[in-house]
Amino acid sequence: MKLLKHSIKAQILWLLASCATLFVSTPFVSLHAQTTREELRSTTRWEHTDDGLKRRFETRGKAEFTEDYTDIKNVTEGGWVIIEEHRGSQSFRYEVRRDVAGQLTRAFFVNGKAQALDEHGRAWLAKLVLDAVRQGGYDAEKRVQRILTAKGVPGVLAEIDQISGDYAKRRYYQALIKEANLDASAVRDVLRQVARDISSDYEQAQLLIGVAPMLTGKEPAIQPFFDAVATIKSDYEHGRVLKSVLKQTTPSRAVLVLVAGSTKGIASDYEKAGVLKRVAAVFLDDPQLRETFFQTIATIDSDYERRGVLTALVKTRTQSEEVLRLLLDAAVGITSDYEKARFLVEVSNVYTGETRLKSAFLKAVESIKSDYERGRVLSTLLKNKQIG
Repeated sequence: MKLLKHSIKAQILWLLASCATLFVSTPFVSLHAQTTREELRSTTRWEHTDDGLKRRFETRGKAEFTEDYTDIKNVTEGGWVIIEEHRGSQSFRYEVRRDVAGQLTRAFFVNGKAQALDEHGRAWLAKLVLDAVRQGGYDAEKRVQRILTAKGVPGVLAEIDQISGDYAKRRYYQALIKEANLDASAVRDVLRQVARDISSDYEQAQLLIGVAPMLTGKEPAIQPFFDAVATIKSDYEHGRVLKSVLKQTTPSRAVLVLVAGSTKGIASDYEKAGVLKRVAAVFLDDPQLRETFFQTIATIDSDYERRGVLTALVKTRTQSEEVLRLLLDAAVGITSDYEKARFLVEVSNVYTGETRLKSAFLKAVESIKSDYERGRVLSTLLKNKQIG
């Protein structure tokens, strides 16, 4: 019996080890026009496959490129760069390694055999290194700086036009906006191009989150920023960008209005509520913002999420009588008697003795169908002297 248990345990361990091996291995796959880039600890790998052509550019540690990006200038101690290409029966491989003693070595292989790097080999290497740097997003900031110095903003935009992947495009756009010190109109034009150029919701969100702190003092770029946010299909990524905007110190009234309005485009009640709770925390007593905020709350179907947003606003404890009236009116739209009653009790406990809201409280209470929940709220209102 012990032997049988040991055998079963060994089989399970063998299966787990096999799955782990499959998970961490990254063999070439013959797919049409596929490009991937992976970062595993200090190892970065860019791969591209296209109808029988297979390319790999792998670095361990930090690689330093020549100024024209046609070769590897250096690599950190214990690191390497491996460049491979397979086309049909032909293969090329170039290695640059630095051992622990600091010795830099280079090797070139054709069909598995070492040979000197001749003129043909250098041409192959130059093209592959430049392609990998461009499409893999390697050294993006430094490369953008060099292109800006030589060709200006149009040069960087022309370079981005040659990039196919959203990851690398995002890194180049990000570096351009950061390094070029663009004025408001230039940032606006770049953001409009980004909205058309990057299809990945994640990459677009990453870029916009990086851009958000740079919008201060660039009012003409603010609307194009939110236009770009509106093109994000993922509710999670859309919400993530808006939350990042709200993290900026004291967002302006105009920005808050745009955030509240943009939140309407989020379909998920959970993600929508998450953004509105942040807006509630920095809510300004401004008519336009107030109107947009409550209009957006009305688009939340979930009673639980709607009540959560209203509660977040109540907890700020700094709202005007007009805002409190709108809160109580919004509570009428909650269909769940339990959620409605819970919210009214919360408001009553925070604003104890606020008799000016008596009619608004009673209107909300009258919309509760459950006798138990209605009685619970009325009891709280009497106790807190909102009604008499």
